[in-house]
Amino acid sequence: MNVKTNILDKIFIIMLISVFFTNGIMKILNFDQTIKWVESYNYPSELVYIGIFVELLAPMLILINLYRKLAIYSLIIFCIMTAIMFHSNVSNPMELTQFLKNFGLAAGFYFLGKSEQHNYFRT
Repeated sequence: MNVKTNILDKIFIIMLISVFFTNGIMKILNFDQTIKWVESYNYPSELVYIGIFVELLAPMLILINLYRKLAIYSLIIFCIMTAIMFHSNVSNPMELTQFLKNFGLAAGFYFLGKSEQHNYFRT
């Protein structure tokens, strides 16, 4: 793999994981509203803690290449579950978009996990 490709791979991986880390921080900063939002779907508020944990930890594990496959599969499951649980009203165009985006992210993580190059961040 040449240097240019390696740099592009790193940039695209950071782009892929940045949304999760950012959303995890936003959930902490808006914790009460996040709890209310989850409860409005009749789910237990404890799901917020799980969501924050996955959204903050999994991207970091991918970046430092520690338990990378576990982190990737966690994000695949997270994307699919949040699509089904929170964005399944596909008759609403915005919800359909969110639903499809989550499945698109899951697909991106699937291909990242399937990649032959297991460590993009090794020096």
